[in-house]
Amino acid sequence: MIDSLISFLEQLMQMPIFYPLVTLLIIGDALAPIIPSETVLNLAGAFSASVGVPNPMGVIVAAIIGAVIGDNICYLLGNRLIGVVNRLDPNSKAGSAITWVKRNMKRRAGVTIIVARFIPWARWVATIVLGSIRYPWLSFFVYDTIGAVIWAFLGVGVGYLGGSLFADWPLLAMVVGVTLGSLVGLAIQRIQVRLFEWLDVRRGVSKL
Repeated sequence: MIDSLISFLEQLMQMPIFYPLVTLLIIGDALAPIIPSETVLNLAGAFSASVGVPNPMGVIVAAIIGAVIGDNICYLLGNRLIGVVNRLDPNSKAGSAITWVKRNMKRRAGVTIIVARFIPWARWVATIVLGSIRYPWLSFFVYDTIGAVIWAFLGVGVGYLGGSLFADWPLLAMVVGVTLGSLVGLAIQRIQVRLFEWLDVRRGVSKL
């Protein structure tokens, strides 16, 4: 069964339509953060290193396009979707993301936009909140694009690293690639939190 799954994924990733599918998947993830787009990038990177397909740069470009389009759609729909955001359970993952976004947006909006790209619910909330308060679109577009580029390169690159380490074992390469990708996203969030706390201390800003 595992061999059949690997064979199916290999055939799918060889098809030219795979790249548009990645773009559509990531647009969907931006609009409804229930689709594991990071996992797709990690898997694609791992497969590229261990099996030879897909083309990693093709996946990165497709991911960047999808992320930018999806995030900007959310931004444009900010006024309509902010009501949905405000009704979310504050104790849920989405609710925690809302708290994180609103707290950090007041400190460093640009950095928050970039880091939010690595946190599924946070990037969704951030784009909607920014759109609803009419944050300057050009600034949003620039920071969001930077975040999308870093996110895409890291997502595929980390998966590729895992695939390279276990090139003879595609299944293990996939598992390692996805695991590394998850750890990178978590590490980026933790670093951002520490950085903001350090900057607040230097500026004498209270956490309250």
